[in-house]
Amino acid sequence: MKKKNKVCAVLGSTGLVGSFIIKNLSPHSLKVYSFSRKDIDFEYENVENIIIDFNNISNEKLFLEIDDLYIALGTTIKKAGTPKEFEKVDFHYCYNLAKHAYDCGVKRVSIVSSAGSNPKSKFLYPRVKGRIEDELKKIKFQCVSIAKPGIILGNRKETRLGEILGKFIFKLLDPLLFGKLSNYKSIHAETIAKAMIHSLSDGQNGIFELHFKELVQHSIKFNNL
Repeated sequence: MKKKNKVCAVLGSTGLVGSFIIKNLSPHSLKVYSFSRKDIDFEYENVENIIIDFNNISNEKLFLEIDDLYIALGTTIKKAGTPKEFEKVDFHYCYNLAKHAYDCGVKRVSIVSSAGSNPKSKFLYPRVKGRIEDELKKIKFQCVSIAKPGIILGNRKETRLGEILGKFIFKLLDPLLFGKLSNYKSIHAETIAKAMIHSLSDGQNGIFELHFKELVQHSIKFNNL
């Protein structure tokens, strides 16, 4: 990884993956900004939280200093309340912030999506994830890194019954998943975070989809820095 000369921004820094992005990004960055809807105190000296209105991001100065953007913003249909509210967070907020960041000069972006994402899916979750992937690819960033994990492991602040059941099931299924099915293997949130950071820091340009195999590979490279 290059010297600590980058200024980075993280959206969704209180979430499971986002919190690990902050933790692992801080030692390798000159400055890290967390953009959130509420005040957050971080233990890292070079991490600063800035409260923003996700419905109004017209502030032109918001991303002017930022080199790399990490998007780990997301919710659940249950927490959002309605499909429309879920789509507002997981698609509209993510896209609008990414586009605004690009317009402000941000060159590289990494986002947490999902294995099985498909913009044409009949199901809301994979369809929204597929749409945000497609739209981010259309923005002319130098590098677009899309993390596509299966079940995400780690201790969340809130309890998600579906994920608890999913983790139990995939713990049994993981050894049986080969080939393309290996994309759905469960993976720890910190592995995803490290992979996202390395994928933007290794200097390569282009569009990269990080499935289970790539997430593990990038995470190992991050650990070897």
